[in-house]
Amino acid sequence: MQRDAWLNDADHFSPGRELFRSGRSFRVWACTVSHGQLLLRSEPTEGARRIDVLFKPVEAVQTRMRYDGLVIRCATAEEHTRILAATGSTLRSNRVHILETSGGADYVISNAVGWGMDDGDLRAPGRLASFAPATDPARILRTTEP
Repeated sequence: MQRDAWLNDADHFSPGRELFRSGRSFRVWACTVSHGQLLLRSEPTEGARRIDVLFKPVEAVQTRMRYDGLVIRCATAEEHTRILAATGSTLRSNRVHILETSGGADYVISNAVGWGMDDGDLRAPGRLASFAPATDPARILRTTEP
C-alpha cells in the first residue's frame, strides 16, 4: 500500500480496480454535510501509524461504524449502475467506491478518495481534512477544576 495518496483523476479509476487494502480496523471518525467529507480512521497501534481515509465530496453513503480489515475498490459496471439507481444519484461523473470487510460490503459515492499515515494520536487532527472542534468532545465539554 502506498503511504499517502490522493486519487481524483479519471485514470485512477477503472471498474473493479482495487485502490486501498489494509488488515487493520477502521471506524467512521467524522462526516460533514457542509464540506461533503467522510473520514475513516484506524487507531495507531504499537509499531503501526495512524491511517486516515478521506472521501470527498460525498454524495451518498452506506457504511457501518467499524471495519475489521478494509478493501476499497472501484465498483464494477453492474454495481455502479445498481447503486446509482438505488440512491437516485444523477451525477454520473461521481465514482462509486466499494468498501469491503469481513462482514460484507458498503459503498461511498464521491469524486475522490485519499489516505495518509501519520504519527498523530487518536484524537489529534489529521492532515487530510479539517473538522470542527465538535468532533472531539474533550475540546468543547471542558471540565472545571474545583
